[in-house]
Amino acid sequence: MATAGLIVKATRLCNLRCKYCFDWRTGPDQIMPFDVLVRTIAAATSDPRHDTVVFNWHGGEPTVLPISFYERALHLQGRFRLPGQRILNTVQTNATLLDATWVEFFVTNGFAIGVSVDGPRDVHDSARVDRSGRGTFDRVCQGIALLRDHGASFAVILVIDQPTLARGPDALLDFLVEQGIADVALNFVMPAPNAAPEAGLHYVDPAQMSQFLIGLWDARAARALTRISIRELEAIDTSLGGNRPNPCTFAGACLGIVFRVEPNGDVYHCDYFGLDPEYRWGNIIQSDFGELRKSPPLVLARQRERADRAQLESCPHCQVCRGWCPHSRKTAHRHFPAYSSTCCGLAELISHVARNRASAPVGRQQRDQALSGLMELA
Repeated sequence: MATAGLIVKATRLCNLRCKYCFDWRTGPDQIMPFDVLVRTIAAATSDPRHDTVVFNWHGGEPTVLPISFYERALHLQGRFRLPGQRILNTVQTNATLLDATWVEFFVTNGFAIGVSVDGPRDVHDSARVDRSGRGTFDRVCQGIALLRDHGASFAVILVIDQPTLARGPDALLDFLVEQGIADVALNFVMPAPNAAPEAGLHYVDPAQMSQFLIGLWDARAARALTRISIRELEAIDTSLGGNRPNPCTFAGACLGIVFRVEPNGDVYHCDYFGLDPEYRWGNIIQSDFGELRKSPPLVLARQRERADRAQLESCPHCQVCRGWCPHSRKTAHRHFPAYSSTCCGLAELISHVARNRASAPVGRQQRDQALSGLMELA
């Protein structure tokens, strides 16, 4: 029995035009039709190996769809779920379209909410703009305030790009304190899957990421901000303590556990791999999850992963990071000249946390199950 994590692209339509994003689309056929929705939910919940199914409703922007789309999804989950099976629902939103009706729906139905925001106003508004090119900071903060006023379970997902690195860890912590944000996950900007190295696209490489996270660990400890839980730092601290960390990037065995379902039913590995053809397992209309796990592309991906991990196991920190994220390693191999096949790139960060964890306050939070599911897949 296992948990299945589904990143469901309910729509690729979006009301924003974030400058680093390659995920939104326009035009027809960008909304998941009912037959794909039915098949996705039925296949995921009827599989007896899935004792827990996490549906992470994603986009584009999921709230450009009407609430009735998600009401139908909840009805289907109730119709197809197996006895004793846990179903968790999360949604990743830019929060600019939230109103009281949306928030009440999420709270009533136990959704955990991930809010996309990039930090201080100048950083956020430099990238997260609407279709007219206007910054969205105030609208996102209004959405966060609405969630807090309704007692909604939410976390913030921050995209870290060069402006955040330039401002430094303290500026980011100042923002979190000002906004009263306690649960944080960091997504470091990466180029689109299979983008050419010379394309000049946004990329925060492993060395830059590690240095920023080291600074964030130290700044949080110096300021004794024990209530702020940062997913990436807690994952390393948890693993060093001998326990299984929460996020899939530190799980060491994500293939065949995490799935991304496109509006047309195409199934890929996860959200990070985007539309990488090497990581397309099939289509949910034609295949159930048992068949998808046996698909030739997934079998080949597992063989590549075993070969990669055989080299990584020479690193003394491999049992802590568990080889880190396969997508991060693939991207580093393609775009980061200093990449080594014997280290995923986190060694310096792990060593720093190991030396300092005994004396540093960390943000260990008790989360509800849905929020934990969100932080695992976000």
